[in-house]
Amino acid sequence: MSSGYWPDYVESSCRENYTYFDSGDFLQTAYHLTALFTIPLSIFTFYTIIRVTPKKMKNMKIPLLIAHIWGTNLDLCFTVYGAPYIFFPGAAGLSLGIFRALGFASKWVAYIGQASIVAVAINFIMLLENRHSQIPLSNFKITNHKVRTAFLTINYLFAFLYILPFYLDKDNQMEIRKFVLKRIPCPTIEFFNKQTVVLLKGGEFLPFLSMVVGLIIVLSQTLFFSIHTVYHLNFVKGANVSEATKAMQRKFLSYVVMQMLIPWTVLAGPIFYSLYADRHDYYNQAFNNFSMLFMALHGLLSNSCTLFIIKPYREFVKNLITGNSEFNSREIAHTTNAAPVSVVVGSTSG
Repeated sequence: MSSGYWPDYVESSCRENYTYFDSGDFLQTAYHLTALFTIPLSIFTFYTIIRVTPKKMKNMKIPLLIAHIWGTNLDLCFTVYGAPYIFFPGAAGLSLGIFRALGFASKWVAYIGQASIVAVAINFIMLLENRHSQIPLSNFKITNHKVRTAFLTINYLFAFLYILPFYLDKDNQMEIRKFVLKRIPCPTIEFFNKQTVVLLKGGEFLPFLSMVVGLIIVLSQTLFFSIHTVYHLNFVKGANVSEATKAMQRKFLSYVVMQMLIPWTVLAGPIFYSLYADRHDYYNQAFNNFSMLFMALHGLLSNSCTLFIIKPYREFVKNLITGNSEFNSREIAHTTNAAPVSVVVGSTSG
């Protein structure tokens, strides 16, 4: 037996029915092909934000770059340095990416991936808080720059700390692997790779508590800023705020929601599939692989939303495609109401 396999590996003819689509080689190749599209698009989006953002939108440049950095990090986690190969319905996986080649344990690659997903959720809170802070009719909002910076810093730190105790917990891999093999009697050969890690056997309280607490913290902030903003824009009257201004704010709030929620659709599908597989003990490695590839499309959707939802960026891309060399982003800024544009994606200023 090769030293690269766990001691519970045994030869079996049951794996003869697996196809190329079930293999780690297929998934690794597909990840890399996806990266050939998403990485250049991400670089182009960085360039567009830096190059095209008009002066009247300067307050949005830093928060937009922050959101884009975290989104790019998640994209790279899927396609380059993490490249997860997951064994649903078991909570087990193997890293196929650069981190594995550098000697990172799959357990900590999983930790980075999970924290990166939460960090992207924190982006949504950041943008919603900014929209909330722009409502002149509300007195309950963050107006101080230092307070806002501290608020966002705590949230991003939370993304990396809330689940850390679970990953620091010691476990006996040979023991918990038995629980997965009961649910998946004949996994692909990759399951026996020495780098494969089983995170849960099922029924553990600490990770469940961490997930529930994390979900409550993220959802409570999201719902507060969303509901409070919608309420003030639709039901609170003010003599100093025109209906046209409120309508414009509602429009840009919808842009923020679309910009963040559309990419999340590619994350939600595989998550629901994993819940279904867990509930019914359903194992199909090809489905597992394609579900992870579907999640890897997050970068493509995220960058596309940034480029095509915000008007100056959309016009820049349009002019590049049509070959219009006379494009000037400042002209677009002058033809757009300055106040709403400056808060399309948020501002770190009070």
